[in-house]
Amino acid sequence: MLTDNDELPIDIDTSKQKSTEEEPLLELSDSDLFDIKESDDSDLFDIKESDEKEHTEATNIPSAGQEASDEPELLDLLLPEEADNAIEQIQEKVQTPSELAASQSAPIYIDIERISEKIGISTDDYNLFLNEYIDTALALEEALQSENNKEQIEALAKLSHLSNVLHLPFVSDILTQIENTTSQERDKHIESFFSTLGRLSTAHFEEEMPLTDKDELPKEQIQQSEEVLDENKRAPIDLSDIKPIHFDFQLEAAAEDLSLPVELIEEFVGDFIQQAHEETKKMLAAYEKGDLETVQKIGHLLKGTSSNLRITQLSDTLYEIQFNEDIERVPELVRNYWAHFLSLENQFKLISNT
Repeated sequence: MLTDNDELPIDIDTSKQKSTEEEPLLELSDSDLFDIKESDDSDLFDIKESDEKEHTEATNIPSAGQEASDEPELLDLLLPEEADNAIEQIQEKVQTPSELAASQSAPIYIDIERISEKIGISTDDYNLFLNEYIDTALALEEALQSENNKEQIEALAKLSHLSNVLHLPFVSDILTQIENTTSQERDKHIESFFSTLGRLSTAHFEEEMPLTDKDELPKEQIQQSEEVLDENKRAPIDLSDIKPIHFDFQLEAAAEDLSLPVELIEEFVGDFIQQAHEETKKMLAAYEKGDLETVQKIGHLLKGTSSNLRITQLSDTLYEIQFNEDIERVPELVRNYWAHFLSLENQFKLISNT
C-alpha cells in the first residue's frame, strides 16, 4: 500500500527509448516550415481547389423543394461572360433590308398530301377549298376593318373556323392577334393576314415537263403516233339534247355533314359547276381521239370533288366513267353523267336566285 509520500515506480520501456534515440527529431525553424508549406500549397493548389469544388458542389445540390435562389450563380458557371456576349450578339443580329424583304415574301409551303389525307379529301379538292378560303377572306376584308364590333367578330369567327378546317395554324394565330389587339395595331395584323394568304403555296417544286416537242422525236415515231390517232378517232358525243335527271341535293345537309358554313358550300358547288363545264369539254375531246385513259382521269377528278361535296348521285355516274374499260360505253356513260349534272346546275340556279 502506497502513501501520499511514496513515489510510484517508473517502468521504462528500453526498446522504445532505444528507438527514439536512433531516430532523432528534426528541428525546423518557423521560416523553414513556412517555406515548405508555401511550396506544398502552391504545388497542390489545383488539386485541392478541384477537390474542394467537387465537395462543395456535391454537398450543395438543391433538393426538389429548394428555391432556385442559387440558379443565377450556377448559370454563371455554365455560361461564362464570353458565352453571354456571344448569345446577345446572335439575338441582336439585325436582318438587312434585302433579307427582311425576302423572308416576308418567301412562299409558305403547305403539306397538301398529308393534310388532304388527314381531312379525307383529294389534293385537288384541297386546292379548291384553299382558293375559296382566300376569296372568302378578301370578301370579308371590310368586315375585319369595320368599327362594328359584332360584324368584325363574326368575320373573325368564320375565318378562324375555316382555317382550322384547312389545318392552317399560322393563319389562325394571326386571326387571334387581330381579335386580341388594340384598334391602333389591328391594321398591321390585318395586313399581315392577307400577306400570309398571298404566300401560301401547295407546290414544293416545279415538276419537269416531259419531252413532247415533235422536232426532237424521230420522224417515224411521229408518223406512227399520228396514224394510231387517226385509227382511234371517234364521232363527237352530242349533249345538246340531254334532259336533266332529277335528284335531290341539299346544301344544308352537305354543310352539316362537312361542318362548314352553308355559304361556303354554296361557293364550292358554284366553282365545281364551272370546273365541270371545262373538264367535260376536255373529256369529249379525249373521247374523239380515242384516249380512254384521259376520259378516266377526268371522271376521277370530277368524281372526287362531287363526292367531297356530298353530291352522291352525280358522283356515282362519274365513278362509272372512272372505272370503265370499254371505250364503246363512254358515250352512254357521259350522257348519263351530263343529265345528272344539268339537274344539279338547275337546282343551284334556283338556290342562287333566292
